[in-house]
Amino acid sequence: MAHVTQIFTLVHLPSTGMSQILNSSQIPELARNGTDAVYTLAFVVNVMAAFICVCGIVGNSLVVWLLAFSIQRNPFCVYVLNLAVADLLFLLCMGCVICLSVIFRANDTSAYEVVRRVKYFAYTASLSLLTAISAQRCLSVLFPIWYKVQRPRHTSTVVCTLLWVLSLLMNTLASYFCSHFRNSDREQCSTVDTVLGILILGVFTPLMTLSSLILFVRIKRSSQQWRRRPSRLLLVILASVVVFLIFSLPLGIYWFILYWFKLEQNVNLVYVSISRLSSAISSTANPIIYILVGRRRNLSWSRREAIGVMLDRALKEEPEGTGKETPSSGTNEVESESQLPTVSVRERPPTGVRPEEVSSPACPCRWGPRKRSGVRRAPR
Repeated sequence: MAHVTQIFTLVHLPSTGMSQILNSSQIPELARNGTDAVYTLAFVVNVMAAFICVCGIVGNSLVVWLLAFSIQRNPFCVYVLNLAVADLLFLLCMGCVICLSVIFRANDTSAYEVVRRVKYFAYTASLSLLTAISAQRCLSVLFPIWYKVQRPRHTSTVVCTLLWVLSLLMNTLASYFCSHFRNSDREQCSTVDTVLGILILGVFTPLMTLSSLILFVRIKRSSQQWRRRPSRLLLVILASVVVFLIFSLPLGIYWFILYWFKLEQNVNLVYVSISRLSSAISSTANPIIYILVGRRRNLSWSRREAIGVMLDRALKEEPEGTGKETPSSGTNEVESESQLPTVSVRERPPTGVRPEEVSSPACPCRWGPRKRSGVRRAPR
């Protein structure tokens, strides 16, 4: 127990801003005021977060590999590929942060500061990419003609590039004005924190939530009216957004809001550990969502299916069971009626009458075997 307490006396605990950490003179006081139960709980939660990070790294690496080299990409696959890269980078940095702070007790080093900054950069990129996925799918449902005809061809690539650049720019400014290893101005650091908080919690999160609500309402109305299942891609988007809002948003709230309040150190320590665990779950859940949604329905769990096949099925834009989307609905989630070919069935001849004696219009099929003509051509 004492060993666990000694480990968590060095855990990163910002008290006045997202970029400030406790001085070395405050750490012994924190250890004296804290209880062993709090440190044990924080240690267990961090170990669980590290294990989930390892699982998420494997899953997101597999998704990146399949989307980059094995599966033919559509516009939404480009978004999902970039989202998997952002989640992979976030999980790598989160695992390094946990190892440096809990195992090596090196949270006062420049390496810890760099890894923590890259982690926030990946978090911002992941949030912005998920917002773009939800917003573009919402536009494709509300304005199908524009999406199919007038949308620029390389919209997905351009949007992903701009979001990566925006995330890099914001976090570079935060690193410059709020660096722990330079004499930064606290007012400038607070200003940068406020701008980032408004952009993430005031723009990205409400836009993602609003577009997801529109998609959900559209799915409910369409399923009740046409009695059709929604496309798998819509289910993937809604599930990813719900998981993000439940598990990953606490990290953003802690990053931008809770540092303004003077919480007790034990409460702060527990919240930091829980936010690490929840954000790791959020970034790990997306590959699991792809597999569960892309799995063939009514297929027993004992039968295995290739992961690439399930991923490709989950990210298709077309409604399930149709080769293409209906022109009237564009990329609507409602499945179109399958056009079955009409087959004319010939009536059975009456009893006692041979089939070849029944006169019928010209038809490629006959009741009996085709008879060869008795007329032979004269040899030349």
